[in-house]
Amino acid sequence: MSCKFVVGTGAMLDWALAAWREVAPGLDLVPLAMDTGADPAEVESLLAGRDLAGATAFVTADARHLNFSRLERMTLYRLRGLPMPPLLCRGAVVAEGTVIGENSWIGAGAVVGQSCKVGFNSVVGAGAVLGHGSSVGNSCWIEDGVVLGRESRLGAHVTLGAGVVVRSGVSVGKLCVIDKPGRIDADVAAKTFIHAHYAQPMVIVGS
Repeated sequence: MSCKFVVGTGAMLDWALAAWREVAPGLDLVPLAMDTGADPAEVESLLAGRDLAGATAFVTADARHLNFSRLERMTLYRLRGLPMPPLLCRGAVVAEGTVIGENSWIGAGAVVGQSCKVGFNSVVGAGAVLGHGSSVGNSCWIEDGVVLGRESRLGAHVTLGAGVVVRSGVSVGKLCVIDKPGRIDADVAAKTFIHAHYAQPMVIVGS
């Protein structure tokens, strides 16, 4: 029986384990607790003495720290040679010709249109819709129910909160966080933060 290491903590780990049980009931799932630090020695200790032949891994975490914490941990397991196939939850509709990167997660009921691209280590929440030809960069977080119009573009490490709708053809630059419900009708520059608590967008400069 194939072995899959599922790395995470708390509710996110429970969620990932349940999702993998649904879509791949034959897998031998091995939960691994993820501490706050991304330490190579910790990974070596967790995997010590385990049979890695044919094993795969999946790392889950939320959108804190612009998804870098999830990426750091993914990198450590990938460097150990463990393949990290994406998780396509039961009920997700993914069109043919779509590319889904390693360690990405497509939630239940999400719709991913023709010719879409989802980079590695990205999360597309339950019920989200990606219009045909849209592109999601690496290590993004798309909350449940978000809508990306056709041929829209998200850069790496973008976070989109609940209620966000990105118009067709619009580009959102890397390291953006849009957490204010509403429609995005124009391109958003990299490192822009749009929050419901602030009247105007904020842009990180000099970094």
